[in-house]
Amino acid sequence: MTWSNRFRLLGGALFVLIIVAAATMVFTQREGQVASRTASFEAVSYSVGSDYAGTVTEQFVEEGAAVAKGDKLLSVQSATLLNALKSTQGVPENTAYIVADDGTLTLIATEPGILSKVEAQVGGFVGAGQTLATVERDESIFVLADFIIDPYNFTRIEDGARVEIVLPDHERIEATVAKKSVDTVDGNANVQLEVTSKEFIVGDMDGLVASGTPVTAILHLREEGPLAGIKDSLYRLLEQVGI
Repeated sequence: MTWSNRFRLLGGALFVLIIVAAATMVFTQREGQVASRTASFEAVSYSVGSDYAGTVTEQFVEEGAAVAKGDKLLSVQSATLLNALKSTQGVPENTAYIVADDGTLTLIATEPGILSKVEAQVGGFVGAGQTLATVERDESIFVLADFIIDPYNFTRIEDGARVEIVLPDHERIEATVAKKSVDTVDGNANVQLEVTSKEFIVGDMDGLVASGTPVTAILHLREEGPLAGIKDSLYRLLEQVGI
């Protein structure tokens, strides 16, 4: 066999080896990902309500607007409050509202955020303890995602695992697993993940980063197998060179 034939044979063998390795890496990459069954943006919120029944007289902030701590939200004129003010016991102080001598109770924001929902109308009667509005706290938005995962792959979910959030317009945001819970259903793990990211900014991505927006979460499982270490090293190299 001539040297040229040997080089051709060696080149062909290397080509086949590269193709097989690439196909294996693609296969293991797919095996290392799980798409969510359901997922959406959620936010930590708090309810706003009155301890006294009465009539809503004014709304200071529109639904969807940003509020700072101490901003006025709603005012309620309450005969019950007025009677309490005239009594010997008086009215205890509360950080959630301001009381006026004429029986007007003004609800305020106790934490900064977004006034996501108003459930009372000006002129309408509200009961004591009724929720009148909801405020989503600043920097509390996250993705809640549900997955169906077999027992083996459940062991491959790492703390802080990488998650890609795919928005309705197909844009992607990198995130990580912050918390997980699991129930076993028919031998499979019904996993719920709380996913967070510094890139979750309310109103960003043309308004798609907002509570209630449906998304797809792609969970990256721990890599296993003979090519796992090689593949990780290759990906790190590609990231370093900016590919």
